[in-house]
Amino acid sequence: MENKKKGLTAKEINARNQRRETIYLHTIETEKRHELLFAAHGINFSSFRTIAYLMACPDGAAPSQIADDLLLLRQNMTNIVDAMERRGLVERVNDPKDRRRIRVRLLPQGQALGEELLAIEEEYIRRISKFISDEERAGYYALEQKMYEAKAAALSEILAERETET
Repeated sequence: MENKKKGLTAKEINARNQRRETIYLHTIETEKRHELLFAAHGINFSSFRTIAYLMACPDGAAPSQIADDLLLLRQNMTNIVDAMERRGLVERVNDPKDRRRIRVRLLPQGQALGEELLAIEEEYIRRISKFISDEERAGYYALEQKMYEAKAAALSEILAERETET
């Protein structure tokens, strides 16, 4: 059976679906592996990413900026910050430049936990290195970055074309 609109055969569509699902599966597996690594600390992957992000922001960051940079939904970021605040890992503080805004800042307990989680992740990466060479890993990261940039450029082109059509 052929998809008349795009001219793809069922076999081609199935192959494309399989590639897409494999990529998605790898993303989900990465998240699940980290959650297994951090289970003893009661930290999920989104919370870990938020802590790691805040470790690079000594003055804190706006929740919306964190969400946007980590590609998380803003409403999810509110829930993440609420949970981390209850655990004494972060605090909400007024933005010194704009009192209408708040910033999220790591507390000492959050900083200490972040350092521990990053050490766990580093050990995990070290063990992965037993199975692939430094050259293979560098090539993988370079290709991954190139694919990211290509996808962003292609999407920008498509969206720009759609704007000119309307």
